[in-house]
Amino acid sequence: MNTSNITVRRAETADAPELSRLIHELAEYEKMSDKCTATPESAARMMTEENGLRGVIAEKDGKAVGMAVFSLYKLATFSGRRVLYIEDIFVEEALRGFGIGKMLFDEIVNIAKTLECIKIEWKCLAWNSSARSFYESRGGVSDPEWLTYTLDLRKD
Repeated sequence: MNTSNITVRRAETADAPELSRLIHELAEYEKMSDKCTATPESAARMMTEENGLRGVIAEKDGKAVGMAVFSLYKLATFSGRRVLYIEDIFVEEALRGFGIGKMLFDEIVNIAKTLECIKIEWKCLAWNSSARSFYESRGGVSDPEWLTYTLDLRKD
């Protein structure tokens, strides 16, 4: 595939329907469709919040085919600088392996550098070996010293 017809750009509020669609495709891929309640309206609302949803979109011939969504922590206390957190990177299945994920990731790195972030963080499902290989190919390392904890606020 010729990647010259692929463009990567910052997502805007008007892109909320496409982001929502891609988020649902990602949830299906990760076998978590039952947990995905994102809507175009919720995506648009989060995009207007100060530290809310930010993203980049990969387009092929004007159609969204991939995304990377992120947020900014206010700061990393020891450095006093920001941390960019990648929530999701996703490329439609038929277009994987053509460098679109690299384009999205590289754009996130550029954004983080522009914002003078001290680091980028993200999570990856343990079973997703292709994603883990991709992240490692981009220089990502798993941190064995820090454990990730979550508190599910959907529970009563």
